[in-house]
Amino acid sequence: MKFEALNAIALFEGVKGLLALLVAVGINVVAGQDLYQLTERLMQTWSLSTDNHYLGLLLRFIDTITHQSVTLITLIAILYASFRFIMAYGLWRKLRWTEWFAFISGSLYIPFELHAIYQNISVVSVSILLFNLLIIGYLYWVLKRDSDHTLDG
Repeated sequence: MKFEALNAIALFEGVKGLLALLVAVGINVVAGQDLYQLTERLMQTWSLSTDNHYLGLLLRFIDTITHQSVTLITLIAILYASFRFIMAYGLWRKLRWTEWFAFISGSLYIPFELHAIYQNISVVSVSILLFNLLIIGYLYWVLKRDSDHTLDG
């Protein structure tokens, strides 16, 4: 089997699924602890300032987490992981519907990525947008190439 970019995208989807599962497990591991204090200790360990706007937002969010929130976050992470594993399998096996689904779902992120750049331009946000556009462009090419082959044959 020849390794193609579609296989690389499939692997990337699988990694995102694994990360989502790690989030689900990690949330449940620390669920019995005081998440606010745990986060503050981690921030001190890593010399992060609580004066940072985004870290302050994170602390406020963590302060509002309840047992029901942990259950909901776990459920969402597991559903997201399942979705990513199905995508990875389908892209690896070159299933047409997953190619379309990956193209459409990847395209849905573009407005959010542009908004993030508009809010605060950074190398990371521009890189994420460019990487996503590269994947979407390749998927478009695959879909177009395959539809041209079916019209010819």
